[in-house]
Parts: sequence; structure tokens; C-alpha cells
Amino acid sequence: MLTLQLTQKTYSRTFTLNDIQLDVEKGRITLLLGHNGAGKTTIIQTMFGLTPFVGHVLLDGERMNFQSSAHIASFKEHVSYIPDDHALFDYLTPREYFHLLQMPSDQGVKREEMFIDLFELSAYMDQPIAQLSHGNQKKTQIISQLLRPCDYYVFDEPTNGLDPDMMIILKKVLMKLRDQGAGILISTHHLSFGETLFDQLMILRNGELMLDMTRQETSETFPHQSLEDIYKEVNRDYYMQVERLLNDLDTTRSS
Repeated sequence: MLTLQLTQKTYSRTFTLNDIQLDVEKGRITLLLGHNGAGKTTIIQTMFGLTPFVGHVLLDGERMNFQSSAHIASFKEHVSYIPDDHALFDYLTPREYFHLLQMPSDQGVKREEMFIDLFELSAYMDQPIAQLSHGNQKKTQIISQLLRPCDYYVFDEPTNGLDPDMMIILKKVLMKLRDQGAGILISTHHLSFGETLFDQLMILRNGELMLDMTRQETSETFPHQSLEDIYKEVNRDYYMQVERLLNDLDTTRSS
């Protein structure tokens, strides 16, 4: 299991995360939802030791020290991270970039070719990444982190830039990785993308964890409700304010 125990993280004078535990279990998908600024990316960054915080990270029971090169190497071996930004060496071609990240082997080459075909990137393998469309850059980034099998995969807004075909394919890939035993964390704004994927659902608002339930628990607590309905119910106070503002809009139109 990959565990983040976040006791406190102050991002600015007005934003603090307190007492949040996030568990990514092998063979399960955890879905992290929230508005812009809710704290999703901050949580993921703390999990990777990219920003200071009060708390700790456990990888299969071992407490990680991100000041230790050995711990960092172990973490990178077992956990793949696909961030929201591309952060690619864009002067390279996808082919060059993949070979930079992966030692060639028969199994590695076969896996690379499979993902290239699956995400329809073969026609762009020898073009500089900087010249690719936003969508093809995103596909390059995703493939680069899938080249080797990992125990855990963390995706921050993986659908940004993907067309409907690629979103459907990515969803199938995530389900396949889960079925193969990988633990997956997905942060996304696309409720429909995550609706059929999650085994564990977490919803944040302004740094506060509003919901943390299994799929079974959500079915029992919110029977026959879509993920959008659940999200709105959890954020009821916010959406009541939205309705009041929309009613004001009707008033201003008729006056």
C-alpha cells in the first residue's frame, strides 16, 4: 500500500490541509475529486516529496525519507507519476524520449510498441515533441510512465488534451492495470471519466476532506445517484449558493 499521512500542509496564508490520510491499495483505483484550488495537486505533490509538509509517506509499510537517495530510487522504482503539466524534454522526439527512460529489452520493446499503437502515436514518433499537438504531447507523457510495470500509478488530470477516443482507451488501460494488481490514484475534473473507475472515492473542498468512501459505501449512502449527483450532494452548501445566484439572474432578466 502507498500511504500519505498528511498532518498539516500550509500552502498560503489562507489555505491549509489538515489530517488527511490517503491510501492507494494494490488492485484498487482511488478517485480524488475537487474544484480548482481544493488541494488535489498539493496532496499529490506531498506524496512525492515535492513540497514540504508535516506528516509522512509509507511505501509498502516503509517510511520514506525523501532526503535519502536510496529511498528516492526505491520510490521511483515502484511508483509512476503522470503530472498535470507535460514537463517533457521537448527537443527530443518521442522515440528518443522513450529510449532515454527505458533500457531496451525484448519485453520493454514489445510493451512500448503496444502502447504506441494503442494511443495512435506511431506517426509522430520521429517528430520533435515541441512540434506535436497538445494531445500528442499528453499521450507521449502517459506512455513514458507506462513503459515499465509499476506497483502504483498516480495520475493528476490525465484526460487534459485527450480526445474522446483516447479518454476511452485510457480508461480501459487503467482498468487493465488495476486488474493486473496495480494501485492507482486519479485526480480529475471529469466526473464521467471517473464514474465507472473508482473503488475508493475522496472529495475535497477548500482543503477539507468532505467524503472518503468505498464504492459499496457510496452505493448504500447515495443509492441510484450518479457521481455528479453525489458530488453536488457532498457540496450542498456551495450549490445552494449557486442556485441563489442563478435565481438572481432570472430576476435581473425580468426587471
